[in-house]
Amino acid sequence: MANGTIQSVVDHSLVKTFTPLAVAALLAIVGWLFNTVMDVEKQTLENATQIKHLQMAEETVSTQMKQVESTLTDLRINVGRLSKY
Repeated sequence: MANGTIQSVVDHSLVKTFTPLAVAALLAIVGWLFNTVMDVEKQTLENATQIKHLQMAEETVSTQMKQVESTLTDLRINVGRLSKY
């Protein structure tokens, strides 16, 4: 019976020793996962913002290219008229 008592005391002391370590490890893992998710979310928001800016820039460049094409067409017409004479 003494062996059973000693065994239960040892088991109890191991539980008391390793339970805080296990809890600390779990908290560290959960904290790391939370931080990782927050970083990914932040990066996603930054990427979405950059995509919006690129789309706006594309629209601006498209408008400018149409103006350049129009000007170039007008120049060709005027050069054709002047070379006619």
